[in-house]
Amino acid sequence: MYERQHIVAAARGDEPMDTIIKNVNLVNVFTAEIYPADIGIKENRFSAIAPYHQGSPAFEMQGKVQIDAKEKFAVPGFIDCHVHIESTMVTPDMFARALLRNGTTAAVIDPHEIGNVLGMEGVEYMVQASKGLPVHILTTVPSSVPAVPGLETSGAVFGAEEIEKLLQLPEVVGIAELMDYVGVIKQSPRMAGIVQKGLDLQVLNEGHLPRVTGRDLHAYLAAGVNSDHESRSVNEIIEKLRAGMLIYIRESSVSQFADIAAKAWQELPYAANIAMCTDDVEPNDMLHNGQMNRVVRRCIEEGIPAPLAIRFASLNGAIRYGLRDRGAITAGYLADFSLVDSLETMDVADVFVQGKHMVKNKEILVDIRSSIPPIGKNTVMIPSLTEQDFAVHAPVQHGMVTIHTMEMTEIGTTKLGTLQLEVTDGKITELPEDYVFAAVVGRHGQNRKPFVGILKNAGLHAGAYATTVAHDSHNLVVAGKNARDMLLAAQNLKASGGGLCIVQDGEKMAQVDLPIAGLMAAEPIEELGPRVETFNRVARNLGVKVGRRSPSMALSSLTLTVIPEVRISDLGLVDVGKQELIPLFQN
Repeated sequence: MYERQHIVAAARGDEPMDTIIKNVNLVNVFTAEIYPADIGIKENRFSAIAPYHQGSPAFEMQGKVQIDAKEKFAVPGFIDCHVHIESTMVTPDMFARALLRNGTTAAVIDPHEIGNVLGMEGVEYMVQASKGLPVHILTTVPSSVPAVPGLETSGAVFGAEEIEKLLQLPEVVGIAELMDYVGVIKQSPRMAGIVQKGLDLQVLNEGHLPRVTGRDLHAYLAAGVNSDHESRSVNEIIEKLRAGMLIYIRESSVSQFADIAAKAWQELPYAANIAMCTDDVEPNDMLHNGQMNRVVRRCIEEGIPAPLAIRFASLNGAIRYGLRDRGAITAGYLADFSLVDSLETMDVADVFVQGKHMVKNKEILVDIRSSIPPIGKNTVMIPSLTEQDFAVHAPVQHGMVTIHTMEMTEIGTTKLGTLQLEVTDGKITELPEDYVFAAVVGRHGQNRKPFVGILKNAGLHAGAYATTVAHDSHNLVVAGKNARDMLLAAQNLKASGGGLCIVQDGEKMAQVDLPIAGLMAAEPIEELGPRVETFNRVARNLGVKVGRRSPSMALSSLTLTVIPEVRISDLGLVDVGKQELIPLFQN
């Protein structure tokens, strides 16, 4: 018997449907329309759609199960074009569980974070742990492990050879965000070789191109990379859309770009090269505000028509990744869809995956578990430390020095600053009110003392804040007003296997344990989210504020050596544009 024989027979009306969803408002992403219809499902696919004419379906369908949608909106399953599971702080099965509740039925993951901690072992774990889950999880292989060699130390190093091996894993569809965009543009041997592997094997090369325009933009495209989720201004998005680059509208816990994307869309309303992603969403944020449905909701709030916003979140992502039978509600496609009460709120009530009712009235009906256990080793391998290791050691014993600082701007970007400070007994131990010490402790067995710099505008006015969620090499980062609290925060994370910790006056005020690679915990977001919420509350009370980021993500990108213009790593201060280290002290 042919695979679709019964599906076709049901479409003809010769067999009953397995399920009929009656009385829906169908969101047609092909034509950007909304109209009443009945949906017929046979086996795992949509078999027929009956639009209403004068209050009745164009044709009657018989079905074993009939569900009255009561005029809810039927939308295709959302497709997240770029997401790091690790940033949700949960394992792939718990991630899939959270996605389903929010109407996301396919996701393209970049296991870049665990790759930087555990190398190929970490990537293979994420691929295997994502198999057999109701959410269709595709993988892109991390391209930047580390993001910039020589400027930071990660737990592994990926070159073209490692990338090629990982591309052979199941459900791998491309090479993940090519964050060393300077290396791509200048054709460094490492980055040119990695991009060429993607071209040779005919998989997608995914982009990461913040604030790059003009000839450098065209050089990046010419290299064979044609997507971006890092555009930060209206003019930047317009230029990239006109150049043919696929723009992913992003609303994450770290960066929110729906407002500027909507303004760009108003300038170019016929642009077809727009999709969506979440990138990094922390667990408590997902719990309260959703996942891909949050991106859709925000775009609608900013003026993009609902059917078009839903198309960006479904069909356009399916086209990007060659998912030829996903992303729309139409005969022959896999029956992945949601029923939502309101397009303005995007509040998901019911979710169907391949015709199976997975979420009913917001309650998950199935048990979701990975077939393999999480990785159990403690990856926080830091040397023995003392309070002296968290002081800035000056090149003179006494007197005034000028030191380079890293300054956070109001929107969360960074710039280089300078500060004159007094040195006592060869050390700097006191800072002005708006400044904190910022240390990066290598946790991948480097066995080096931390690099300690100075950070402005982090908001922290007392105590210390430590995290092992520090993109992308995920060394241990500690910001603090005094060495004692900084040391204790670092020691707490070493003992727990990683996570987030705040210490004040020698007392632990809040901690979130993430023992899986220092990035994740094997529990649902309903349990982990409230602990992150508590951490955020404590951090806010201590003044932590960096751009639009939530407190738990506030320090996560201080070490991201591919976001302009100044970052900090275990090796020192980094000039991102020049890709070189900056002397801590000014000559």
